[in-house]
Amino acid sequence: MNTHYADRLTTAILARQTPAVVGLDPVLEKLPAVLQPKDASLKSAVSAIESFGRAVIDVVAPLVPAVKINAGFFEALMGEGLSAYYKLVAYAHSRGLLVIGDIKRGDIGSTAQMYARGHLASPIFTDVDPQQIPDAVTVAGYLGENAVRAFIESARECGRGLYVLVRPSEPKADEVHEFGADERFYQHMAKLVRSWGEDEDLIGERGMSCVGAVVAPKNTQSTTALRASLPHTPFLVPGYGAQGGTAEGCRPCFRTDGTGAVVNASRSVIYAFSKPEYTAQHGDDWQACIDAACRVFAADVAPLIRS
Repeated sequence: MNTHYADRLTTAILARQTPAVVGLDPVLEKLPAVLQPKDASLKSAVSAIESFGRAVIDVVAPLVPAVKINAGFFEALMGEGLSAYYKLVAYAHSRGLLVIGDIKRGDIGSTAQMYARGHLASPIFTDVDPQQIPDAVTVAGYLGENAVRAFIESARECGRGLYVLVRPSEPKADEVHEFGADERFYQHMAKLVRSWGEDEDLIGERGMSCVGAVVAPKNTQSTTALRASLPHTPFLVPGYGAQGGTAEGCRPCFRTDGTGAVVNASRSVIYAFSKPEYTAQHGDDWQACIDAACRVFAADVAPLIRS
């Protein structure tokens, strides 16, 4: 893999004609009844989660350019769960999807090197399938440049990418990110992300860096200012759907040419089978419910790339 991540992502977005990304955050208790494990063993739980993940990927693969798989939901199932995470990354790749590994790692340099080796760098072992490595990951830069440098170098060398947390969608995160008088903390993080990703060899042919930012659109004015301050930075936009975000609210995250961002929806799509508006039409066919919700989501955000 040597094609620039942001270029591959833009190509995939144009092919699907939508910037929609489906987040895979599987919770055992929320799975469809037919997939609920028959016993309380870890093996059965992991099998159920993996089966659900594969089914969701099958449904959304023709509709969206990428999926975001949240490692935390698999780590809750111990080592076997983490193994399922890597298997689903590979499976999503086999279905033609780009994969964002939502890992949110961030630690001192020596530890960051190991995180990057396990989640973004090409495998050093001959018996590890490279398709198990995501195209990009989420990271936290709160310990400074050394917390992300190993990920940047892996992205540079392997044609992959990363998204640094700048402005999360979680309301309680505002007590950290809105801190500051003359300059908010998220604005300071944005400046750091720009400096970390501005090297010429980190910029792809379409003018975007492999170093991106997680940016939730809190309001039009501040989001527009963030977009202007990060002209070469791809955005991963959380908060759509279950968290109350709308397509129109996400518009300021995109560059004027309609590029530069993807919008993630997780619960509003993968748990559509629990919503009356979908079960009324599709009944117990939970995959059909997910398909319908994904189509609504993809169509809703599609106009954002046609600015």
